[in-house]
Amino acid sequence: MKKRKLPIGGVQTFSTLRNEYDVYIDKTKQVYEMAWRYRAVFLARPRRFGKSLLCSTIESLFRGEKELFDGLFISTTDWEWKEYPVICLDLTGEDFANDGVSALVSLLNNQLDVACENYGITVEQSELVGSRFARVIRELFKKYGPVVVVVDEYDSPLLSTIDQPEISAGIREKLRAFFSVTKQCDRYLRFVFVTGVTKFAKISLFSGFNQPMDISMSTAYCDVCGITHDELEEYFAQEINTFAPEHGGRQAYLEKLRAFYDGYSFTNDFVSVYNTYGILNHFDSSGEFLPYWSVSGEPSFARKYLEAKNIDAIDIENAVIDVGDFGSYRDDTITLFPLLYQAGYLTLSSYNEQTGFYRLNYPNVEVRQSLAKFLANNYSEVASVVRSSTSEELVRSLLNGDMDDFFVLLKTYLSRVDYSLSSKITEYYFEFAVSNIVNMLGLKCKIEVHTSHGRMDCVIFAKNYIYVFEFKVDKPIETALRQLKEKNYAQIYNDSGKKLVEVGVVFSRETRNIIEWKTRQPRP
Repeated sequence: MKKRKLPIGGVQTFSTLRNEYDVYIDKTKQVYEMAWRYRAVFLARPRRFGKSLLCSTIESLFRGEKELFDGLFISTTDWEWKEYPVICLDLTGEDFANDGVSALVSLLNNQLDVACENYGITVEQSELVGSRFARVIRELFKKYGPVVVVVDEYDSPLLSTIDQPEISAGIREKLRAFFSVTKQCDRYLRFVFVTGVTKFAKISLFSGFNQPMDISMSTAYCDVCGITHDELEEYFAQEINTFAPEHGGRQAYLEKLRAFYDGYSFTNDFVSVYNTYGILNHFDSSGEFLPYWSVSGEPSFARKYLEAKNIDAIDIENAVIDVGDFGSYRDDTITLFPLLYQAGYLTLSSYNEQTGFYRLNYPNVEVRQSLAKFLANNYSEVASVVRSSTSEELVRSLLNGDMDDFFVLLKTYLSRVDYSLSSKITEYYFEFAVSNIVNMLGLKCKIEVHTSHGRMDCVIFAKNYIYVFEFKVDKPIETALRQLKEKNYAQIYNDSGKKLVEVGVVFSRETRNIIEWKTRQPRP
C-alpha cells in the first residue's frame, strides 16, 4: 500500500493541509462550539501541539472558505458561512531578548500592514501600535462589518525574555496596552482567539481586555489539540496495520505507542492525548520510536527560568499544586510547576477533590527521558557517562535481574552527579538521582508511588522485571528490608505477569553514594 503524505515539518496552514495532505484530524466540532458560544477565547497548550493549525482553521472558518470544510463535522451544522475580515497576529520570530519593545512594535506593525494590504485599507505605521490596531479594526468594520482577531503565541515575547526582567516588564506594558484595544473596540469585533504556552492571560497582562473564556482546562475542549487514542486508531489505521507486525502485533504496538507518545491530560476528567508532532513523525519515519518532540528543540524559556531562579532540580519530581496555581501567579513570579506543565514536561495525573490539589507527572517515556537528559546536561556530568558503552551494561543488568552488576555500575554513575544541584541530601534526593539516571537510559522509572499501604520510594519497569526499591540514608539495611516486608508494596503488581523484586538500598550522606543493597522476593 502506498505510503500516505502526513502533515509533518511544521504544516500550520489549514488550507495547505486540506489540499495537499492525506490526513486531517477533525476538530471542527470543538471549533464550532467555541465560535458559536463565545466572543473571546483563550487556550494554553505546550509547543508543537497544533495551536497554530487551530488558529489557521479558525481563520479559514471566518473567511468563509466553506469548500475546505467539506466532509468535516462543521459542514453538517447550521454554521452561517459568512465572510469576516480577519486580523492574524503571530508573536514569534523576533529577537526580543536584544531589541525588546522596539522588536515587538516592529513585529506588530508589520503584521498590521498585512491586514491592511489584504483588505485594501490604509492606516500608517505608528510607535503607538495599540492606537494603530484600534484604527485598523475600525476601518475594517466600516468597510466589511465585524472583525475577527486571531493571536498565536501571544506570550512568546515574554517567555523569550523571562531571564531579563527589565526588558520583559517593558514588553508586558506594551502588550497590555495593545490588548486593551479589544475592550475599546468590542462593538466592532465578532470573535477573538488567543493562544499561548502559559496562562499569563489570567493576570494583569489582559487587565484591559474583555476577559476571554479560558478553555485551557475545560473538559469540553480537552482534546481540541492533540490526538486521542480513538482518533489514533480511526485516522491512522493504515500506519498501525503497517507497523504493528514489527512490534509484536497490534495490541503490543498500540501499548508501546501509548507509553511513548500518549499521556497528556489537561483537564480533571483526564482524557489523554498524544502529542501531534511526535506521533506524526513516528508514522512518517517508518515506525521508529524516537524522541521527535524532544529533539525538535527544548523550550528555551524553561532552561532560562531554571537557570535564573537557581531551582533545586529535585523539586521537579513529585509535584503537587493547587488548581489556582495554574493561572494565579503574577508576571514576575511565575512558578516552577505550572511552567513545566505548560512547557509539556509535566501533565495532570490525578486530582484530589477534597483538597483541590493536582498531582503532576511525566506524560510519557519520551518526555521522561528528555527531561532527565536536560537536567543531567545542566546539572551534572551524568549525561556524558550515560552515552558511554557502560550504559548498555546497566540496562542489561536490569533486564536480566542482576542487581549486583546494576549497583556496581550505578555507584559509578552517582559519583558523577554534581551535588551542587541540591543541598538536601535526603532519601528523596537519592530517589531523584537514581530515577534521573534510569530515565535517561530509556527505562520507565517512577518515584514516590502511592499505594493503600504507603509510599514506594522507587519502581523500575524493565521488560520482564518490576523492581520495587526502599531507600534509606545512614540506616541499617534491615530497616529497608523490614519495611518492604511489612508494607508488601509490590502486591499491586501481582497480576502484571512480571517477576517482582524488592530491593533495599542504603546511601551514605557522607560519601553521597550507595554503601549497601539487598534483595528479597515479595510474598504473593
